[in-house]
Amino acid sequence: MKKFLLAATGAAALACSANANAALVVNISGSSGSFGNASVTCAPLTAPCVFKDVVSFVTPAGYRLVSATITTAWTGSTLAAQNLTNIDFTSVKLNGNAFTLSPTGRKEDGYLFDLLITPGGNNTLEVSGLSGGGASYGGQLSFAAVPEPSTWLMMILGVGIAGAALRRRRQTVKVSYA
Repeated sequence: MKKFLLAATGAAALACSANANAALVVNISGSSGSFGNASVTCAPLTAPCVFKDVVSFVTPAGYRLVSATITTAWTGSTLAAQNLTNIDFTSVKLNGNAFTLSPTGRKEDGYLFDLLITPGGNNTLEVSGLSGGGASYGGQLSFAAVPEPSTWLMMILGVGIAGAALRRRRQTVKVSYA
């Protein structure tokens, strides 16, 4: 009976274990921010394991565009250590918009440029992939304001006036010396 109970407990522990234990953190300060997971770990420690990090954050007020990058690089002096710190991204999305990802390998990165967002709105960042069990990744967010229509009008008028001044013909002046 003891062996059966021990075997049942072990089977339950293996069946109920999570694939990956990860905490994605987003820090925003003004027009920039950072995100990352310092410890993408697997339970049990069998590589490669599947992970998926999802986090929500609020866009700073006054900003309507966001650009983002993500990167990881595996480290270690032995092949076994390098395999533990390797990440292969399968998907990175911000509000459902996929990042352009580099091929899998030693160093992976991805980017997303000029995504239109709502100022003060909720956003969802989702990172998923395969991890060696002791990996990490990080990224940057850059927010930008979209000019107001009146700003666009002033800019276009200014360029138009400068163009008109360049195209204007100068009248020839005859100089005569007495």
